[in-house]
Amino acid sequence: MSNVPLTRATPEQEVEHLLQLYDRDAAKIMSELQSQLSILANRAQTLLSLAGITITVTGFSGANIARTGRVGASLLVLGLVLVLVAAAIAMNGILRVRWTTSLPPCSLAESVRAAIDVRDLKTRNFDLAMTLLVVGLTLYVSSVALLLLGNLP
Repeated sequence: MSNVPLTRATPEQEVEHLLQLYDRDAAKIMSELQSQLSILANRAQTLLSLAGITITVTGFSGANIARTGRVGASLLVLGLVLVLVAAAIAMNGILRVRWTTSLPPCSLAESVRAAIDVRDLKTRNFDLAMTLLVVGLTLYVSSVALLLLGNLP
C-alpha cells in the first residue's frame, strides 16, 4: 500500500512542489504545465467531435425521432441543447487561448501559480462540459431508443 495521500495539493503547495521537483528550472516547470494544458485541449477536441457527430446524426434522424411523440421530441431537444452547451463550454472555456507570456513581469512562483490557475479553470470547464455532454448524449440516446421501440412489430 502506498503512503501517498489521496488529498489534492493546494495551488500554493503545487507551486512549491514544482519549484522543488524541477529545481526552479522555469523551462521544465512550464513545459510540464504546457503538457497538461495540451491534454485538456486534446480532450476538448474529442468532446467537440462527439458533439459534432451528434448534431450531424440529428440532421438525418431528428425528424423521425421527433415523430415518436412529445417525450421523444423533448428528450431529443434537451439532449441537443446540453450537447451544444457542452461544446460551447469546451470552445470558450478550454480552447480559448490565453498566453502565459501576457502576464506582467513577475516572479517564477507567481508565473507558475498563474499557469496553475489557468489549468485548474480549464479543468473545471472540462469537467462541466464532459458532464453536460454525457447527460445530453444520454437524453439523446433515450430519444433514439423511443424511436426504435416504437417501431417494434
